[in-house]
Amino acid sequence: MVTLKKSMKQIIYLLIIFTFCSCSQNKNGSYNYGNSNYNNNYHTDPNYKYESRTGGSGSYEYNYDISGSDEDGNSVSGNIDIQGKYGSGYIEDEDGTEKYIDVEWVDYGVLEGTDEDGNSYEFDVDE
Repeated sequence: MVTLKKSMKQIIYLLIIFTFCSCSQNKNGSYNYGNSNYNNNYHTDPNYKYESRTGGSGSYEYNYDISGSDEDGNSVSGNIDIQGKYGSGYIEDEDGTEKYIDVEWVDYGVLEGTDEDGNSYEFDVDE
């Protein structure tokens, strides 16, 4: 009975040591656990319109450069973070005035937004 308990303890210690030895960190900050990858939840991909993506599986937040115009046709551009259908960020008009804006998707690559003064805008995601 005593040798069985001793053997079980040894097996548990070996499993713990094996688990720690199988984990390693890559140069890009991600960790390998056996065959799976866990990273710091930051992703960039030049094949897609978003600049970067953060968050866990299913709850990503995307970052986009956008450009568009206000109700009067004046050009604006900026950068937003968006999760799901809604997001926010800052835009700048031709005079360099910066405004906070709330946006929502209305079509693929197309957003509508409203600034802090209630002005409406339509944006395209920059390539």
